[in-house]
Amino acid sequence: MKIQNSIKFKQMKTNLRKMSNIAWSSYSLTIKSVIVSALILTSIHSPIMSQVALDTKHSWWFGTAAAANIDFYRGSTQELNSAIIAPAAFHNGIGVGLNFAPIAEFHRPGSILGIMLQAGYDNRSGTFDEKIAPCGCDLDLSTNLSYITVEPSLLFAPFKSGFYLFAGPRMAFNLNNSFTYTLTTRSDIYNQRVPLTLNGNFSNMNKTVISMQIGAGYDIPLISKNKPTQYVFSPFVSFQPYYGQLPRSIETWNITTLRVGAALKFSQRKLKLNHGKKHKRLY
Repeated sequence: MKIQNSIKFKQMKTNLRKMSNIAWSSYSLTIKSVIVSALILTSIHSPIMSQVALDTKHSWWFGTAAAANIDFYRGSTQELNSAIIAPAAFHNGIGVGLNFAPIAEFHRPGSILGIMLQAGYDNRSGTFDEKIAPCGCDLDLSTNLSYITVEPSLLFAPFKSGFYLFAGPRMAFNLNNSFTYTLTTRSDIYNQRVPLTLNGNFSNMNKTVISMQIGAGYDIPLISKNKPTQYVFSPFVSFQPYYGQLPRSIETWNITTLRVGAALKFSQRKLKLNHGKKHKRLY
């Protein structure tokens, strides 16, 4: 009887040991599976976290602008300088000059407000209407008026899109005030016309002119928005009224300008890694 009980006890002990080994093996396998899965997820997640970057918005833009100034001369001028006084006053005229300037702009995407600064060369060349003096002479006057201009503006994007309006002051510093004056007399001999051309500089010029402008433009992206460097082509038109645009401190000659042109702007955005570290500039 004792022998049989001893055998049964040994069998039960052996069975318990086998069951314990099986349970431990299963538990160990489960732990190993969890650890391996965690390592796999970590190895997958880490590159994603290190490679995926969040972009800050394009806010600063830099570039150049080129435009044609369509200038309308109004008022009159007759005393060109102390040495040349035309026998008749010149009224009205028209001309086309070149405007070329670097441009800087700050405008947050999604915002309706921004600022812009443009500074560069501004030509206001033109030709007055031909006049006939009491002597029967034909009078012609053309100018090569030009300035260095500084034009800060406030931007307003009412639809939060590429369309924008801008307005601001214009400060211009006189660079060139030369003119070409031609007096053509009629000769009774063979009915010939004898021109007399004089080149000179206007006197009594305002060295600084302060006026204003208002205009509109539209930003057209030239590259995918996913790229860190963006390029934008921006055609624009602006109007600069005659108010404040008096080239001279004497007489009444004034200029009204319609400017038509385009700007090419670029922007580089900052990139920041999406894993809690400090932002890092990658350009």
